[in-house]
Amino acid sequence: MNDLPRPETPARRARFARPAAALLGLCALAAHAAAHAAPTDSPAQPIPDPGKPVASSDDTSAIAVNPANLSFLPGTELRWTWVSTGSASPLPARGHAFALGVPLWFVSTGLRFDFIDPPGAAPAPFDSPSRWVRWGLALDTGPGFAFGTTLGWGSSDAPALDGYFSLTSGITLRPFTWLSLSAVARDWNRPENRLGEALERSYDFGVAVRPISGRRALEIGLETAYAENSDPDRSGTFTPRATLGLRVPYVGTLRGDVTLRDLAREDGPEVAAMAGLDINVGELQVSGGGVFGNAVTKSGTGFYTSVALRSFSEPGVRRLPRVVRVRLDSTPGVRRHTRLLQQLWRLAEAPEVSGVALVLRAEPASSLAHAEEVADAIRNLRSHGKKVLCHLEDAGGRSLHVCSHADAIAMNPAGGLRFSGISSSYFYFGGLLKKLGVQADLVRIGPHKLAAEQFAREGSTQVGKDDHQALLDQLSGAFLDAVSAGRRIPVEELKRRLARGPFLAQEARQSGLVDVLAYDDELGRVIDEVMGRASRVVDDDPGDEAPERWGYSPKVALVYLDGDMIDGESRSIPLLGVKLAGSYTVAGALRRAREDGNVRAVVLRVETGGGSTLASDVILREAILTARVKPLIVSMGSQAASGGYYASVAGGQIFANRSTVTGSIGIFYGKVDVTGLLQKLGVGIETFRSSPRADAESIYRPFTDDEREQLGVKVKQLYDRFVARVAEGRRMRPDEVDAIARGRVWTGAQALERRLVDRVGGLREALAEARRLGQLPDDAPVLSLPEEDTSLLGYALSLVGLSAQAQGELATATIPPVMLDAARALTPFLVFGADRPLARSEFAGEISFGAPATAREDEPAPPSLEER
Repeated sequence: MNDLPRPETPARRARFARPAAALLGLCALAAHAAAHAAPTDSPAQPIPDPGKPVASSDDTSAIAVNPANLSFLPGTELRWTWVSTGSASPLPARGHAFALGVPLWFVSTGLRFDFIDPPGAAPAPFDSPSRWVRWGLALDTGPGFAFGTTLGWGSSDAPALDGYFSLTSGITLRPFTWLSLSAVARDWNRPENRLGEALERSYDFGVAVRPISGRRALEIGLETAYAENSDPDRSGTFTPRATLGLRVPYVGTLRGDVTLRDLAREDGPEVAAMAGLDINVGELQVSGGGVFGNAVTKSGTGFYTSVALRSFSEPGVRRLPRVVRVRLDSTPGVRRHTRLLQQLWRLAEAPEVSGVALVLRAEPASSLAHAEEVADAIRNLRSHGKKVLCHLEDAGGRSLHVCSHADAIAMNPAGGLRFSGISSSYFYFGGLLKKLGVQADLVRIGPHKLAAEQFAREGSTQVGKDDHQALLDQLSGAFLDAVSAGRRIPVEELKRRLARGPFLAQEARQSGLVDVLAYDDELGRVIDEVMGRASRVVDDDPGDEAPERWGYSPKVALVYLDGDMIDGESRSIPLLGVKLAGSYTVAGALRRAREDGNVRAVVLRVETGGGSTLASDVILREAILTARVKPLIVSMGSQAASGGYYASVAGGQIFANRSTVTGSIGIFYGKVDVTGLLQKLGVGIETFRSSPRADAESIYRPFTDDEREQLGVKVKQLYDRFVARVAEGRRMRPDEVDAIARGRVWTGAQALERRLVDRVGGLREALAEARRLGQLPDDAPVLSLPEEDTSLLGYALSLVGLSAQAQGELATATIPPVMLDAARALTPFLVFGADRPLARSEFAGEISFGAPATAREDEPAPPSLEER
């Protein structure tokens, strides 16, 4: 798997090399083609945009330089430019330009006004002032290709400069992150003035490169302009130009350009040059520099200045140090959890961020495994020199787990810590089904496959009780170790203190579980104390940044396997908070990641307790095919058990958190018999069959002894296939897998000891390994797949203003928590057919003897445990 092909295949290189060679050849041609006549200035020439090359003018300068590049405009920009060349300059293009650019849904557009105030030394008729209005449009065709057109209207008191309507079109190709190629056809409609005189067409060809890993640190541009000449006695003219952009740390970009005019002059070509500096301060850019050369002015130098207000930023002057406030009002679900992690990782890398204040009004994680990852993000913040403060109100154990790794924990004096240990509860529906006249007829492999017990018994077996307690002890140990390390309280002492919970705020401080009591309005004072100085506190608002690289950046695909695994497409039951991972949807996401040439590595994020065995196998097959062509890393979240573990053994490395619930290698199969229920309702059933087993899977009768025996054979075959898949993926013998299988559930730490996973680590470590194997930079972007979707009901609710969070709050407010848990536990009866073999771990319901339940912004697979 590690011997991967280079990201760009020879065929792909050849495909993009041809247009590159053509444009480079045209640029080189300018060095040879000495024109027989000096270039003439065009009445349509705009105010110069210093240092902006044809191939990479990605701001409002593109309206005049290359309209195709408007497609790459990162956000809205308003720009003013002033160029002055002195009264002795022969060049007419000086004056003021105002431009506004806006990226819209599928196009980008911009409007520019040029007020040309030529010097007295300019040749007639260019010595008269003129005005140009330009409107640019560019199609949004993605970051690798762009096409655009600018419409221009010229006016002047001088008839020779008045009445023009000009069309200019350009294309830009960016096949790699370090290469940009452009071609522009100017005045291709040969506009005419009031006197009926037509402008000559001209053409620009340019190439720009960023040789340092495709970054903006250094940019070199080479281009040439060719102007036609309709006079048969005079040939067209070439005007070569070179540009340079060099990033100056903590300031902006140093820019320069050199243009050679009149290549046929006996004493050498004339030179027009500009050099200056862009200073970036947040969303403000101020530019200035000199304009010089014998083509510009015969004595002294000119100057230019520019100011731009933008909705995006570029690297430049550091902002004043600040503390960023991150507030959580609801517990993150699976994808919101990832976004929270990415937010904290970004803040760790931001040089202007000196600290982070986590204001938690809900539990910061939906499981202990997720809490481990948020705690890791806090440790990462501190390792980058950031101070971290948590402020709690009515908190639970996961808040304590996360915040114990911060520099300090503050708590509302009226709040408390509702925690004294971890507990779990499991639903058993055997008694309910019996009362309803429904009988579960299930077959399983091994006494540890406990999911079948939930539907057939009124309580667990002794094996089940022992397994549940063993799992709880493992998770409790992981929790105590994490909090002990963070709060610097010995484990045994911490255990004694927690046993006295739950705690009022004052009690929590006396027990050393929080550091200070403070109301919301006192948070600023506490932050100053933690930081050791007066601090500026702001809400996190990262804003948009201009992209660091061109084109389609190589990336990591993060593919989510989240929810009960079902056959077909993914869907959800909004008011129950049940998310169903469809085999077609997840397999399609893996296929898309595999076939996308810009995806260099894949992380499969597993957040499921399993489900349909067929769905598990369909997803595993796509994962195996993906692992054959590019790095595949598995990251286990809250749980990756049974079918979730089955789909994880595709051959790549497996990362699991210490508290991840995994394993549960086993199968159960069966059906329910509802004849008793129908009899109670007064419904009779008569069945006719063509053979004894024609209705074996019918829910209107129990299995016969013979069918049950054959069912056992089927389950054994499916189990053997499960074991074989694990043995192949984990490079183990089938008997070694069987010894730790038979439905046993393990934590991530236990799974590491049994070779079921490769490393204990969270999503951050998994993404880092994927980038390393994919030969990607540390800042390579992450593509989340499949795209977030919702059911028709969920969509309808969103239309009337009920977001996922609001739907969860509505469910919590209208349905008692115990009924919600019961409904979620009965999901198999709602979504799985009676004839489907299941690789699914058991459901553990939540107990509300901790922090108050809060809706999750996007619902994860049901959690196994709840702190109490």
